[in-house]
Amino acid sequence: MLDKIRADTRKQKLLDSLEPNPLKINDHKKPIIIIDRPEDIYYYTGFWGEGLLLIFDDLSSKLIVPRLESLRALRTSKQCDVVSSERGRGLIDSFLKFIGSTHFVYYGGSDYWIANIIARQVGRRNLIPGSEQFRKIREIKDKQEIETIDIASRVIDKLFEIAEKEIKINKSEEEIQSTLVYEALRMGARFPSYQFTSNPLIVASGPNGSFPHAETSSRKIKTGDLVVLDITLSYDHYVSDATRTFGMGKISKKEHDIYEIVRNAQEKGIQRIKTTNNLAEIDLECRKIIEGAGFGEFFVHSTGHGIGLEVHELPWIRHDTPTPIKENMTITIEPGIYMENKFGIRIEDSLCITSKKNSKGKLKTENQFDYLNFHRFDKDLIVI
Repeated sequence: MLDKIRADTRKQKLLDSLEPNPLKINDHKKPIIIIDRPEDIYYYTGFWGEGLLLIFDDLSSKLIVPRLESLRALRTSKQCDVVSSERGRGLIDSFLKFIGSTHFVYYGGSDYWIANIIARQVGRRNLIPGSEQFRKIREIKDKQEIETIDIASRVIDKLFEIAEKEIKINKSEEEIQSTLVYEALRMGARFPSYQFTSNPLIVASGPNGSFPHAETSSRKIKTGDLVVLDITLSYDHYVSDATRTFGMGKISKKEHDIYEIVRNAQEKGIQRIKTTNNLAEIDLECRKIIEGAGFGEFFVHSTGHGIGLEVHELPWIRHDTPTPIKENMTITIEPGIYMENKFGIRIEDSLCITSKKNSKGKLKTENQFDYLNFHRFDKDLIVI
C-alpha cells in the first residue's frame, strides 16, 4: 500500500533527479512534471488507469482522470487530488488550467500530441520531453516492491510444477497455455500487457522454440520436442519473469549438450554478480561461454533486463551498455540458444541484487554485490 512517506519520497527523488534543473536555470520559473504512462502514474499514486498526473515542486499533485474512472481513482489513489474530466481533449483542457507562463514543464510520456500542446502553452524552451529519467527512478526497488515480486515469482514456480504434469504428447501449446492462465488467475496473479505479443505467456514446442518470442499456437507436442515455457506475470502490478525448457520423451545427446551449455552460461552469469560492479560483464560472461562452445551466432538477444511495473524496464543487461550495479535492482538473467526450424533452449530467473557485507556487517568497497534468486524450480533438464 502506497502511503504518504513513500509517495512523497518518490516525488522528491524524481524532482531532485531532473536535469537540467529549472530552478538553476531560471529561478522565477517553477517546475511541473506531467506523466501519462499508467506504470508511472501508479508508482506515484497507487492508481492504474487512464489519466494525467501533475506533480508540483511542493510535492502536491493533481490526478486528472475521465469521469468514468473518477470513483475508482478516488478509492485507490493516495497523496493526490483527483480531478474529474471528460476524456481526450477534456483531459488536456483540464491540465492546462494548472500550467501558466511561470512554469517549466517536464513531460514524462511519448505522446507527440500532448507534448505539442504543452509546448504551445509554455513555449518550447520551457518544455523538456522524454520518459527515460522517469523510468530510471523506478530502477531501484524498495522492500515492499521486492516482496511483491517475490510473491509473483512463487506463483510462477507453482505454474512450472503444474506444467510438468500438464505438458503431454499430442497436447497443443494453446491447451497448456489456457490451463496455466487459469491457474495463475486462480492464485491471484495477472498477466501484464506487452505490446509486442498478444499471448499472456509463451509455450513454444519443437521448431517454434527457435523463436525467442514465439506466438503460442495450436501445434501439438511431439515426442523428441523441447518445449520452452516462458511465464511473465504480475502480482499487485509487479512483474516476475522466468523460463524453463522441458524435454519430451527421447532427447538427443546434442540437445542435452546444448541445454547444459545454456545452463552453465546462466549459472556463470548469475555468479558474475558477485565479482563485478557492471551489468555489462554479466552479459559478456554468458556470451563468452556460449561463443566458446561454438553457438555464439545462435544467442540472438541480450542476457537480461529489469523487471518491476513493466515486463522490460531499466536496467538493461547488454554487453554494449555499461551500467553500474546497484543494490535492490531487480533483473532477469536469461541466455538462450535458438536453432532455426529445429528447437530453442532458454533458462531464465528473476533476481534481486543485494549487498555483500564483511564479517563486521559493513559493505565491502569492491565487488560488494550478491543476489537473491526469486525462483526455486529445478533447472535440470526435465524430460517428461
